[in-house]
Order: sequence, then structure tokens, then C-alpha cells
Amino acid sequence: MSITTGLIRKSWWRFRNSGRLLRAQSPFKVFFVSLFALGFEVGLYLLFLDGFRFLDQLGGAGRLILNHLFALFFMGMGAMLVMSGIVTGYSTIFRSDEIPFLLTHPFTVSRIVVYKYYQSTLFASWSFGFVVIPFVAAYGVFLDLGPLFAVWTFLFSIPFLLLCAGIGSIVVLLLVRWSPTGRALKWLCAAIPLVGALLIWSLWQDAYDPDANVQFTLSRIVPGLRPATNKLIPSWWVAAGILALTRGELVRGGMLWLVLTTTTAMLVMVVEWIGSATFVASWRRVLGNMRRGRHAPVLFPFAERLLRGIGADVRAVALKDVRIFFRDPTQWSQTLIFFGLLALYFSNLRNFRYHALPDAWRNTITFLNVFSVSAVVCSLGSRFAYPQLSLEGQGFWVLGLSPVKMSRIVRAKFALAVMALLPISVALMLLSGAMLRADWTVRLLAVGLSACISLAVAGLSIGLGSIFLDLRSRNPAAIVSSFGGTLNLVLSLGFMLLTIVPFGLLFHVRISGLLSPAGMVRSVAVASAWTLTLTAITTIIPLRLGARSLAMRDY
Repeated sequence: MSITTGLIRKSWWRFRNSGRLLRAQSPFKVFFVSLFALGFEVGLYLLFLDGFRFLDQLGGAGRLILNHLFALFFMGMGAMLVMSGIVTGYSTIFRSDEIPFLLTHPFTVSRIVVYKYYQSTLFASWSFGFVVIPFVAAYGVFLDLGPLFAVWTFLFSIPFLLLCAGIGSIVVLLLVRWSPTGRALKWLCAAIPLVGALLIWSLWQDAYDPDANVQFTLSRIVPGLRPATNKLIPSWWVAAGILALTRGELVRGGMLWLVLTTTTAMLVMVVEWIGSATFVASWRRVLGNMRRGRHAPVLFPFAERLLRGIGADVRAVALKDVRIFFRDPTQWSQTLIFFGLLALYFSNLRNFRYHALPDAWRNTITFLNVFSVSAVVCSLGSRFAYPQLSLEGQGFWVLGLSPVKMSRIVRAKFALAVMALLPISVALMLLSGAMLRADWTVRLLAVGLSACISLAVAGLSIGLGSIFLDLRSRNPAAIVSSFGGTLNLVLSLGFMLLTIVPFGLLFHVRISGLLSPAGMVRSVAVASAWTLTLTAITTIIPLRLGARSLAMRDY
């Protein structure tokens, strides 16, 4: 048995033993997560199926898009897998707790790197199945491709996952080994936003204008269609091979699968070679940076002067949380990726010609954008805001015995969560409304909904985090997955639906002609009063209950 096989078997037995932890979880959490996953899959299946029917109704252009949609889908999923491989590859390859143990045993460095690369692939690609399964099911049902279509998709997906994750691992290995430090790193960090702004501006300039006398091409209305159909791109090998095998072209499909598999095998050899040459020096560099980081200078020293107007106790709590957040790349990188992808999507709405759609479609897209931003706000609130008090750990008794009231600490945590969530969500909705050229009433309602959801999520997360305080756990994932964390996520998503759905239904009924303008004004006023009342209740009550729960504890 090879070294890599033995390490993989070890991980498999560890995964099997973790099933005992699942049985120890609360039934409420298991039921809700299972129900949400099933609803997510069914919802995506229905959404994809409805999208295929819509494209088929467009006639010739729609059928041409359907023929190339499979390649476009796999190209997009491949890009997301590469990004996910970069994020998970760093923590899996260089920040894993078992790296020192593996290096002290008779394992070659190249085998350790390959094992960690396989592990990173597994961590990076679990979400791939959640999206591929409903898409493949809807695509196969709509085109009546038969059950073998799913088999061929599974056969091509395995090497494709390894290929995309391998690209991400190579990028991580090279960046960690030769990334700039010091002043060069600061200049690089300053240049990245500038390059991103220039890219967005160039895309804005190239946005499709339906009033301009330009030649209508398929690649103009479907961005990414041209590279997706390039025969040198692995996503095209996957799409063409699956469809060829489905049509019975076994030789062509088999050749494309062999091309994909051999390319993936060569990439694994490249990962092994680069890892054996750079891993030890890179790991020592990461370890050295971690040790030097313990004595790093204070981040944002100017913030002390900017926040001089508030109390010293509240200022200290807020600055501590901000500095901890920015010192952990896994936290700010997740936030940057989530909101960055939304900003990239909103800035390219005109490239998809959404601003040229009728009012009914633009209003629908606006409220869907509110839903997407709010869903990210709910997830980030549960991931970062909820465990804030629990992560104080055993040192929380210092706050409990200090003359600072617990209500002030809770308000400080709440204000910090609001300052983190509110500006970004409001800015994204302003960008969405501007790109869609939506009516100002719809824009203001979208911004107001985002603001209310940000306030409510911050109040729920901090309040429930105070009630279900867990000072024994130092793992944020364990705190978030507890009963209190699950309840917080359920209530946040429920509040989001209770505020967005009424406005979406009102505008749909108004456009359908079933509601008069005067009735629309009264209905919007009632829905606004309902939203404001629900926001006040959801924000204030959890904060008060949380402060009371902390005040009644023994320290």
C-alpha cells in the first residue's frame, strides 16, 4: 500500500468515526439542515428547468444558447472550483494541524503534498455536487437524454474536479513560496483594487446598448460563450464528451475523457513536483510569519483618534474585534469573495441587457437581488457576528467583573456588526438599482429592505449569541453549528422572507393590473409599517434578552 493510499484510508476512517458526532447533534439542527438542503436542490432543479423552457421559447437564438449552455456551465463551475481550491488549499496544505506530525514520520514531502491536494479537492468540491445534480437533472429531463446522461456526467466530473482543484493548489504553492512581502506586498494590495476598478469600468463601457446600431451576435448577449466553446478549454472537453457519449458516439466521448484524464494526471505530477521543491521552505515561511504576527504592531492605530468621541471601554471592545477580523485571512477573504462576487454580478447587469427588460422583469430582478444580498448578510451574520461573545473564551470573566455594564458590551458588538453589514448591503443595492435603471420607488424600497435586514440580522446574531453563550469552545464552526447558531440562522432567513416576499408580491400584482394606483400606495404603506415593526421587534428584543442573560451570569 502506497503512502498516499494509507493517508487517504486514515482520513476515510476518521470521516466514518465523525458520524458519531452527527448522532450527538440536536435533532432540530439535523432536521433543519436536511430540509434546507432538500429544498435547495428542488428549488434549483425547478429554476433550471424553467430557465431551459424560457430559452426554448426564444426560438433560434434560444436553441443555439441551449446547445452551448452545458459548456458555459462547466466553465463557470470550473472557475469557481479554482477559486475555492485557492482558498481551501492554503488552509489545508499549510495551516493544517497534522502537518508537523506528518513531517516527523517517514513520509516523503511529495506524498504529503499530494495527500493534502486530494483533501483540498474534497473540501473545495462538495458544493459542486449541490449545483451539478439539479442542473444535470433539469438538463436531462428537458432534452430527454436518458439515465445514462447522469452516469457520463459523473464519469467526467471526477477528473474535472481534480483538474480545477489542482490548478488552485499550484497557485497556492507558488504564491506562498514567492509572494512579495513588506513594501512590495503593500503596493500589490493597493494595485489589486485599482485593476479591479479599471476592469469594471471597461466592462461598463462595453455594455450592450439595444439602441445602438451594432451587429447582433450570440456571444454579445451571453458573456463567456466564446471562451466556453474553445476546444482547448477543459470545460469544453467535459461538455462535448458527455453529450457525445449520450448520443452513442463512444469513440469520440472516450477520447475526450482520456484527454481530460491524462491532463489531470499530468497536473497531479506537476503538483507533486512543485510541492516537493517548495513545500518545506513555504511551510517554514508561513510558520515564521505566524510567530512574528504575535508581536506585530498594532493594526489601525489611527482608529484610536477617530473613535475618541465614544467611551474607552466600548472603543476597546470594538477595536479588538476589528483587529482580530483583519488578522485572520480566512475571515476577511470569505467576506471579500461573497460580496465581491455580488458586486461583480451587479456591475455587469447591463452586459446581460437586464436594464432593457420590461418593468415587470426589472422589478423581479431587483427583489431577487435583495434576496441574494440578504442571504449573504444572514450567512455572514451567523458566521461572524453570532460567535463574537463566545469567542471571548475563558477570559470573559474579566468583562464580567469589570465595571462595564453588559448592556454596553452588547450594544458595542451590535454597533460593530451594523457598521460591517449595513454600508455594504446598501451600496450593493444602490449599484443594482443604478445598473437596472429601476424606478426610484423600487430602488428606495430595495435599499430600505436591505437596511432593515442588516439591522435585524445584527440584532438577532448578537442577542442570541449572548443568550446561548458558549465559552468552552474555541472553534467558530462548532459555535455556529450549535443549537443557538442554527436557531439564529433559521430566524434570520425567516425574517428575510417575511420582509421581502410581501413587497415582491405587491409589485407583481400591481404590474398584472389587479391593483389600482391608490390601492398600491396603501398596500406599500401597510407593508412598510409591517417591515419597520418587525425589524424593531427582531432587533431590540434579542439584544435586551441577551444583555439580561449576561448580567445574570456568575463570574
